[in-house]
Amino acid sequence: MPHPLDSTDSPRWQRRPTERRREILDAAAMVFGAHGFDAATVAEVAEGAGVSPGTVIHYFGSKAALFKAVMEDRLASGMEEDEALLIAHRGTYADLLCMLLERMWDRMNRPGTAELILVGMAQSSSCPEAYETVSGEMVARCPRLLRGVLQAGIDAGEFRPVDVEKVSKVVAASVLGLVVGYRRFAPLNPGPPVDPKLVLAELMDMVRCGLKSGS
Repeated sequence: MPHPLDSTDSPRWQRRPTERRREILDAAAMVFGAHGFDAATVAEVAEGAGVSPGTVIHYFGSKAALFKAVMEDRLASGMEEDEALLIAHRGTYADLLCMLLERMWDRMNRPGTAELILVGMAQSSSCPEAYETVSGEMVARCPRLLRGVLQAGIDAGEFRPVDVEKVSKVVAASVLGLVVGYRRFAPLNPGPPVDPKLVLAELMDMVRCGLKSGS
């Protein structure tokens, strides 16, 4: 049976270094998300990626460095594109805000990411570098981007005047809370499951209505 992480027909020893690195990161996301930092092992990550433990160490140096790299890969990837969208935007800021929230939602909904965020938040002592990555992206960089959109919308007369510092943190925390809460608690809720995309749509509608100039 082929390994579940295999994505091409070529043997693993023929893969390019970038492909091998990607496989290790994806495997590490699942292992760290499932077991936490302290209990996870390099051997488990190597098994998931179909490589030797020595190969994992060759690419990342240590378990702590691998964990930090996984956090950066899952949280920071795409942020540069988000920031470029703000600079180059020509449409309404409400549309841009919703686009950014959806991109944020999609990144955090990648398999293992919500679990990784919780693990990273809990590892302030075991792996402070990973904790700093989580806090830097979710507490600083993401709200800073949202502040830029909110302020631009206010300046353009599209949004009503609000405290952009507070509102940006509320919106960022709402998306994070919805993702983590759904992944953690949805299986415990009685009744049929709710499409998470519909939940996101409701949040974005509330944000639109709350920011609309004259509301």
